[in-house]
Amino acid sequence: MQPYVGIALVITAGVLALLGTMLVERSAPRLGLVQPPNERSSHSRPTPRGGGIAIAVTVVIVAAALALLGASAFWAVAGLILAIGLLGFTDDMMDLSPALRFPVQIIVFSLLVWSTGPLPGLDVGFSLVLAGPLLAIVITIAGLWWLNLFNFMDGIDGIAGTHAILVLLGAVTIWYTNDPDAGLAPAFWLALGTGAATAGFLVRNWPPAKIFMGDAGSNALALAVFAIALATLASGQIGYQAWLLLPSAFIVDATITLLRRTARGERPWRAHRSHAYQHLSRRWDHKRATVVYCLWTALWSIPLALAAQHWASAGWFLVLVGYLPLVAFCIWAGAGRETTAGTANKPR
Repeated sequence: MQPYVGIALVITAGVLALLGTMLVERSAPRLGLVQPPNERSSHSRPTPRGGGIAIAVTVVIVAAALALLGASAFWAVAGLILAIGLLGFTDDMMDLSPALRFPVQIIVFSLLVWSTGPLPGLDVGFSLVLAGPLLAIVITIAGLWWLNLFNFMDGIDGIAGTHAILVLLGAVTIWYTNDPDAGLAPAFWLALGTGAATAGFLVRNWPPAKIFMGDAGSNALALAVFAIALATLASGQIGYQAWLLLPSAFIVDATITLLRRTARGERPWRAHRSHAYQHLSRRWDHKRATVVYCLWTALWSIPLALAAQHWASAGWFLVLVGYLPLVAFCIWAGAGRETTAGTANKPR
């Protein structure tokens, strides 16, 4: 694929997503997408949600364009992103129950893993290598957790969008340093196109947000990032350890919060405000909390992921090095700590 075609796709993706977000913003009252604040939310005024459907539709267009240009495998990716985006948009309008959402998520991620094809074995140490059907099951479960944790972490202005952009930029940087011909691969441009679409949406979502991503955006964006990860794993361009490090800030915050809430007997799917980033947004404000997560990913997680890719023998050690300070930080910030309904929020 010629780079100028990819650049045109990336620019188009950014513009389409911005225009689509503005259209949803204007149509939100008529569609019933205006979200009033409540005791579980982190905003203080009615704000439209569901703007992330613009990301979903744009990424589907980019994937379909790449499929038309010869990457026929991307038809499956486009269809699955569309399906999960529409599920999320329906949830934004109707508040679907987990019993309805989760089976669809299982089907979507199972199809994504199956359509990707064989993945390299995952060496977890102690002479144990996961491969074949067992690896496919593990990867599918990891995908389901990634989708839901990304949704959990989309709770303050700008945080999910900036994190996705940084993860994708980190991935293409690793890919390019590993292979100077990376720009010829369609998945390389899907990553950049997804990042550009997210940036277009972020224009209206940066603190103070004019519109929220909603499940439409968080579902589609999480699936797109995971599909790109699988494509690079299957081609051997980026390894498992690097992909574990790139989104580590989100993984650690969401996982510690889930474990501490579950230990108290709380239902995992019940809405709450006890993530580390939510505690930080109440101490400071949305912008400062989002910037902290951006800096952590840009200055810590991405360099370690780059090192893990090029120093494979130390990959798991670098994962440990990357995660331990994050665990300490999230515990210090209050991940999973109980909150009271009356806890004040900074304006959103």
